[in-house]
Amino acid sequence: MTEAPITPRQFGSVAAVVSVFNPAAAAVENVRWLLRYVPHVVVVNDGSSADVTAVLSQMKALGAVVISLGVNSGIAAALNTGIQAARTRWSPEWVVTMDQDSRFSGDYIGQALDAEKMSRNPETIAMVCAQLHNGMPLPVLNADTEAEVFDPMQSGTLIRATVFDRVGYLDEALFIDCVDSEFNARVRNAGLRAIAGPGCNLEHSLGDARPLRVLGWHARLGQKRLFVHYHAPFRVYYITRNSLVMARKYFRQQPLWVIRRMGMELQSHVVRLVYGPNRRKHALATLSGIRDAMRGRLGKIDEQLAARLR
Repeated sequence: MTEAPITPRQFGSVAAVVSVFNPAAAAVENVRWLLRYVPHVVVVNDGSSADVTAVLSQMKALGAVVISLGVNSGIAAALNTGIQAARTRWSPEWVVTMDQDSRFSGDYIGQALDAEKMSRNPETIAMVCAQLHNGMPLPVLNADTEAEVFDPMQSGTLIRATVFDRVGYLDEALFIDCVDSEFNARVRNAGLRAIAGPGCNLEHSLGDARPLRVLGWHARLGQKRLFVHYHAPFRVYYITRNSLVMARKYFRQQPLWVIRRMGMELQSHVVRLVYGPNRRKHALATLSGIRDAMRGRLGKIDEQLAARLR
């Protein structure tokens, strides 16, 4: 017997912010779906290179507020623009940020807010995050009943609006990648927590997943086939640079978190450089990221380097 679908509760205390770049029709459906959960949605078009006028018009017709940035400014700048607009317009208690290719399942917002209300220390909760991504549990910092998520992704995370006044907004100098991790570290430095919402599942695109092959054999872990989740070389540059910048910034205050996170990144780099495609470009991206981290060069990738990595 098929279970009846769960009807999500809608909460006026929550506004959603979605950053988009060259959005397709699926992004319109994601906005339509998001409005089942929250009454207010801000969509920020981060300087799309394609003509997305029709798509953005459809989002407006659904009731979303659409803001277009003149140039591609990065995920941090786009989300900051949307968050500030949402706070100015509606003064929400919570802001949930979303990627254009993500969706909730079940009564996600309701479950997240219930977790905050039932907390033994609700005043220390800055964020309520997904407990699961595509049905898989996320790593946590502790085994407590109010588990803190190890490094929550910004997509699907409810952030208490007043937290931005306390710790600041997202770091726009990072441009993309590690933006959420750096914000998470600041939240912990302020003595606040990012807890998992029990049962909160985020359906998120895993991008270009390719088989992990060793001498032609598709590697397995037990019965599970293993895959390499591919990132374009320019993304590897940002991941490398920003991870090192962040590690240097937070190692003294949060050494165990930094070591654990850097270990996970190192594993990804090894798999990428040994088994992934475009290994030469990935090596160049990694070395360039290390160089710019040591120089303290942040912001958008240099155009000449970007051209070499295409």
